[in-house]
Amino acid sequence: MLLVLAFVAAPLFAITGNPVRGNRIGVLRIADRYDGPAATVAENVQSGLCRELRNFGFDAFETDVTYDDLRRFERDAPSYYVEIVRGDGWSREAGGVDLGNGVVGGSVGVIVSGVAAEVRLYDGRSLEVIRSFDLRHRSTSVAPTGVGIGGRWSWLWVGLPFFRYGEYRNAAREVAHDAAKQIAGVTQR
Repeated sequence: MLLVLAFVAAPLFAITGNPVRGNRIGVLRIADRYDGPAATVAENVQSGLCRELRNFGFDAFETDVTYDDLRRFERDAPSYYVEIVRGDGWSREAGGVDLGNGVVGGSVGVIVSGVAAEVRLYDGRSLEVIRSFDLRHRSTSVAPTGVGIGGRWSWLWVGLPFFRYGEYRNAAREVAHDAAKQIAGVTQR
């Protein structure tokens, strides 16, 4: 009787449940090609997710393949794969103030950025979807948006877009942190 129970119980313990600390998790390369700010968002979510998963105690690594590549080729599979299926990022100036003294001027604005992403967690061996998460985060800051110099008859004004990229990065980091928290099974509020 004990021998029969051992044969039945062993496969039950092999069933993969939720990720536990120490599991290997491969973060898949994003399949879509992005450019400009969207590329910044995609790269930050992907690398941030890997870093955040390591902070939660997983052996996480970035892969050089997409989900479609996994289906085509046999690989030495980790316990889980994570894929960022789609992502969207936006940034806008919600308001601002121009300051100047006739020779030098500057703009300070309220920058609002947002990032949304769908993240899927797959079983590493069967490639079946375990869970899917739709995540969003918004980031707001007050930052310089332009500087200028001039005189009575002409002005040279230059925008400062890198502050918008900074807000993209902040929002992308938060999405990555939320994804890692969801994957780790930590409940939110």
